[in-house]
Amino acid sequence: MKRMTKISTAIASLLVAGLANAATPGAYVGVGIGDSVLRTSSPFATVPGMSTSGSRGGLGGRLFGGYNFNNNFGLEAAFATYASSNYKASVPGMMNASVKYALDALSVVGKGYLPLSDTGVNLYALGGAAEVRSQVKTNGTLLGHSVSDTQNTNSLRPAVGVGVSYDMAEHVTSSLELSRIFGRGDTKTSASAIPNADMVTLNLGYNFG
Repeated sequence: MKRMTKISTAIASLLVAGLANAATPGAYVGVGIGDSVLRTSSPFATVPGMSTSGSRGGLGGRLFGGYNFNNNFGLEAAFATYASSNYKASVPGMMNASVKYALDALSVVGKGYLPLSDTGVNLYALGGAAEVRSQVKTNGTLLGHSVSDTQNTNSLRPAVGVGVSYDMAEHVTSSLELSRIFGRGDTKTSASAIPNADMVTLNLGYNFG
């Protein structure tokens, strides 16, 4: 939550810095960084004597490039990588196990912009598809024997998002964006399931137009 507050404060400072035009027509590239989370659940059933721990969410990032056909519509391709989810379980003298969920995605989306009068602020929404690569890696020991497994799954999934952008200078644009890639299945019961993947990023782009 503290990271989200800092990101919101940073973008708010950019938005009040001055006036700008609507979304700039032409090609652009950029980079984003922020909070990400894979909506996973612990795969371990709770049994007497077992201790478990887990963590999910953290730093994520994206590289993107696109083309705005006019002030109101564009297309964008992006590569995003998400913070992993990690879970551990142990039963003294019997077993130790760890499971790591990792995910990255290549997406193509359409973007619709809504300029807010002459304020220099543009709201936008995006929608499209993402080619997701999900990996579940399991390691551990059972009664002294090593156990390991890696499950890789690729799938085409829907991707949506909303954001607010601002032209800081003639060729430089900043934006704050919230996005989701919709998963499928239940990660608690299936290693081939894909979790919902959420990300909030502060982005900086360069416009060639």
